[in-house]
Amino acid sequence: MLRANLVQPGQFRIEDVPLPDIKENEVLIKVKVCGICGSDIHAYYGKHPFISCPVVPGHEFSGVIEEIRANAAGKWQKGDRVIVEPSLVCGKCYNCRHDRYNICNELKVMGCQSDGAFSEYIAVPEQKVIKLDPKLTFEEGAMVEPLAVGVHAAEKARLKAGQTAVVIGAGTIGLMVLQAAKAMGAGVIVADVIDGRLDMAGQLGADHTINVSREPLDTAVNRLLPDGPDVILECVGAANTVNAAIHTARKGGRIVIVGVSSGDIPLPLGLIQDRELELVGDLMYMRPDFIKAQQLVAEERVKLRPLLSKTFKLKEVVEAFNYIETNKENAFKVLLLVN
Repeated sequence: MLRANLVQPGQFRIEDVPLPDIKENEVLIKVKVCGICGSDIHAYYGKHPFISCPVVPGHEFSGVIEEIRANAAGKWQKGDRVIVEPSLVCGKCYNCRHDRYNICNELKVMGCQSDGAFSEYIAVPEQKVIKLDPKLTFEEGAMVEPLAVGVHAAEKARLKAGQTAVVIGAGTIGLMVLQAAKAMGAGVIVADVIDGRLDMAGQLGADHTINVSREPLDTAVNRLLPDGPDVILECVGAANTVNAAIHTARKGGRIVIVGVSSGDIPLPLGLIQDRELELVGDLMYMRPDFIKAQQLVAEERVKLRPLLSKTFKLKEVVEAFNYIETNKENAFKVLLLVN
């Protein structure tokens, strides 16, 4: 089988290797489509703090079951269309035992700390496999994972119908958060510095958009929401956007940190204390988020197709990363067509 191995930052090697052996608790999946995530891009440039080379990236994928061990027989059949929750957890630590395995003490992610789906075949634990809804294409199936991130973030925000949310950042994840929040019945304002991304946010249901390169976030939000938003979801992970969220939140408001920071961020702790602000960390997802994400797409309450920017074949992985680099402002989701 072929796989794209990131042997060192900036260098992929297309390798022909044997099919992986599957253990008793695993199934072998023939990968159909795999998405390129922001974490894959950071790893490609050697800037991800938790991904080391060599590694086969890819954790957003769909495929069909190729081989099953006896313990999974009856539950799965060869040819089943599936998606995969790519988190690998110990199942024994405190958080695993208390239904918060997304923050497992031993958390690993396929394609990050173990080889992933930039490969024609991948062996995965059968309990991480989810049947792909018949209404979804393989391309949409590969985009359920980032949508699950948005669903989990909206759940962490404890959004309710009729509440208002501000989403900072209109990249792929920010736009998934927008759609998840809208599906929960919230009104949503989206902020970014790129008009094209804000245009996409409008197409996907944003009630208002703000270009913060022309108007400060707090000024614009106060103009639109005199009482302030119920929740702010920060989807950038930069010092200026986190601090903008703190200065924009109403007293007693909640801020969910969705964006991944590459380093420490100084915070105005006195302001957080004085205003009794809640800063809530947010990481990945759990199986119910995957199930809900897929359901939202099947029910046409979330649109994934507008976010699909371009597809490449597995052997064109370098071209795919070059495309993303040269189209930073308007490339949302790029997919590899593997099989």
